[in-house]
Amino acid sequence: MKRYLLVSLLFLIIAITASAQGQQKNRPHFSHEEFQAKQRAYITDKAGLSPEEAEAFFPLFFELQKKKFELERNARKDFKRQRNERMSEDECRKFVYNMADVKIEVAKLEREYTDKYLQVLSPCKVRRVQFAEGSFQRDLMKKMTEHRHNAHKEKKHE
Repeated sequence: MKRYLLVSLLFLIIAITASAQGQQKNRPHFSHEEFQAKQRAYITDKAGLSPEEAEAFFPLFFELQKKKFELERNARKDFKRQRNERMSEDECRKFVYNMADVKIEVAKLEREYTDKYLQVLSPCKVRRVQFAEGSFQRDLMKKMTEHRHNAHKEKKHE
């Protein structure tokens, strides 16, 4: 559950960052490829993956991320569309269950890909990858928060 929330928060932050780029001239261009390259390098280093292990692992890793993103994107669309609408109790119940179903589907995907990861990495390496992924997300959120704080300070001084 925590992992799902972290991933969801990460994608939300990425989306906010990407949309804000058009509004801020000073901000460097956000590239999904650059993000994946940084994520790959970080995880490879922190988890101690060999080049061969990384080559076998990351196509699976990014495939899972893409599938989870698609599931969550559809849920986010529903959430945005229904956020400000008045809903009946039955509609709210359906919405709540739909959101829970998305979490279940994400968990099923994670389980499926864990089995795939274990075909190319040892269990201890998979564990290290999981910790490295969480660490990467925390570091990213920290940097984004610092960047936003610094940008806010600069605006105040202008």
